[in-house]
Amino acid sequence: MKQATNALESAASLIPQGAACAVLCKAVVLVVSLLGFAAQSVAECRITMRWDDDAPYFFPQLGHVAGIDADISREIMQRMGCNLSLVKLPWARALVELREGRIDMVSGAHRTPEREKYAYYASTVPTVSPNLLFIRRSDRAEFRFSGLREVLDSGFRLGAQINVSYSEEYSALVQDSRYRGNIEYTSRRDSLWRMLALNRIDGVIADKLTAMHEIQALGLSDRITYSSMVVSNKKAHYIFSKESVSPEFVADFDRALKAMQNDGTYSAIVHRYVCPSCRDMPD
Repeated sequence: MKQATNALESAASLIPQGAACAVLCKAVVLVVSLLGFAAQSVAECRITMRWDDDAPYFFPQLGHVAGIDADISREIMQRMGCNLSLVKLPWARALVELREGRIDMVSGAHRTPEREKYAYYASTVPTVSPNLLFIRRSDRAEFRFSGLREVLDSGFRLGAQINVSYSEEYSALVQDSRYRGNIEYTSRRDSLWRMLALNRIDGVIADKLTAMHEIQALGLSDRITYSSMVVSNKKAHYIFSKESVSPEFVADFDRALKAMQNDGTYSAIVHRYVCPSCRDMPD
């Protein structure tokens, strides 16, 4: 800014005094305005994103929010030249805040007609992490089931979390009185993993990446693994508030995420948190 002003003053010395003042003043105002606009444009790229305790996607670590979605989002924002702020919110509240434009971005959202009214969906989808049926490794070779109804008809003891719906089929089956004796409910998934390892139940339904992270943390990777049964496989998207984010921003986000998938950055982040040394690596 100082160099630009000096150059303008030198040029102005060749112009009559009154005219020089007018030209110099207008030029300085123009330069200041342009520099101010550039600084404002950089500062304006500030994105607020929702997080909550949901390892391995988000979790607090030494005063810092770590996890797959946290690290991926930071990397994308860095590539786009934006600053990212993480705000801890429960899921339902986060959707309200997104709709009103008080936060800009949420990860892990399934597509619904209601959400499409107030949110843009990124077209580049992160690696899908399906809900799988996890079983003991010792039972894997003999596992031949293809559906939950078939599993429960066999007398299989299924562990499930209270008030969690894993799929439309699961939600229908739990209403059938014939299967109530087959399902063991708890409020905490870590309890279910321990029950499975101790042969008190025969299987647990869980998100693949979440389950592998938890099983590793509990030291049970050598005893528990996923079966061939996919319980549900819905795509989870990044979504953006239509009140605070432009379609052009979403298009840039898509390109950055796709580039991360192509150059191996995305996979490296996932493997950072999910079983980097266990026998079953995520696809």
